[in-house]
Amino acid sequence: MAERQTTRRRALLKRGSLLFGSAIGLGLAGKAGMDAGTDPPKGALTMKVHGANWQLTYPERRRGVVPQPGERSAVFGQLLNGPDGEKLGEFYASSFEFGTPFGNSEVSAGAMETHQFNFLDGSIIGMGTLSDHHGSQSVHAIIGGTGRYAGATGTYTARQRPVEMGGDGTADFEFSVILRSA
Repeated sequence: MAERQTTRRRALLKRGSLLFGSAIGLGLAGKAGMDAGTDPPKGALTMKVHGANWQLTYPERRRGVVPQPGERSAVFGQLLNGPDGEKLGEFYASSFEFGTPFGNSEVSAGAMETHQFNFLDGSIIGMGTLSDHHGSQSVHAIIGGTGRYAGATGTYTARQRPVEMGGDGTADFEFSVILRSA
């Protein structure tokens, strides 16, 4: 009798998990079709930040040599309010290389990066994938923040052009930040 109840309970749990997973999947699939350039949500803080002195470091790798799958790197630079503007903060990232294992496409990922934007009034933490290291646009999720940005969510686009990959050492970011209401 106890074995039969356990079997029923497992079946119910499996069905519940399947339904829950399907609902999440449908929600994500619906959002996946959203254009990265859509209007920001009402009340979102929008800002553009320029990056200078953009550098990409790979241990034991010569400048300009394309990273290989499995390699890790660090990216860093200064954050400015315009191409020749005042310093707003600093940027730090860790990167893990995938090397687009399924070939180049609109959804391929060359690397995954975790970003840290340190501003005077707080920090924004983001995460996302890059299709390449040559300045193409990537979309990232804001996963949190500190100070003014505590509890932040939202998205941002990034274009990074590190010198080590033939770029001009600049970057551009456009944020749509949803701040936690007090």
